Amino acid sequence: MKRPVTLCGALALLAVAAPLTASAQERGRTDGPEESEYGKGGYGDNRRGVSLQFDWGAAINSQENPRGAPEGPPLFVGATVSLWGDDWYRLDVSGAYVFDGGRFIGNVGPTFRTWGWPLAFTLGLKAGAMVIPEGEGLRFALSPQLGAELFLDRRDRVLMGLHYSPDIPIGGGGVTNRLFMNVGYRF
Repeated sequence: MKRPVTLCGALALLAVAAPLTASAQERGRTDGPEESEYGKGGYGDNRRGVSLQFDWGAAINSQENPRGAPEGPPLFVGATVSLWGDDWYRLDVSGAYVFDGGRFIGNVGPTFRTWGWPLAFTLGLKAGAMVIPEGEGLRFALSPQLGAELFLDRRDRVLMGLHYSPDIPIGGGGVTNRLFMNVGYRF
């Protein structure tokens, strides 16, 4: 009985004393050129920039396609260009082509991200145009978006995500539900 108690006491003493032996880093200064104090307790690195993403996934229309519309698999492809204001928000400009029905969806809007590394959850609201062929024409559309994103490298440059977005045309035409992945690079 005495041996486990002695071992636990020694481990507790080691856990308390170990941080005291760590050497401190020299104090950083903030009177030099911008970004020179990174890693010394000054400013963090800049999280602004532009990213380019490739989107692909499933797209299911809630209504039957108009007569004469292109027939295809329930898939779509697209791309998104994002202007990052900071790690927690960005402005997205995206376009997508839905093979089943030949719809084109173009959106602009903000996306907000939770704090977290490497995984962050996203919530966005985009608005734009939806082109529905064969008589339906051009519609204004709202596209709320919910998802999760993961940085794949230490420098936070390569981004991969999983998202859901219902594209809701105002004035008819049926909702297009998109469940998709994206892979992108932040410059």
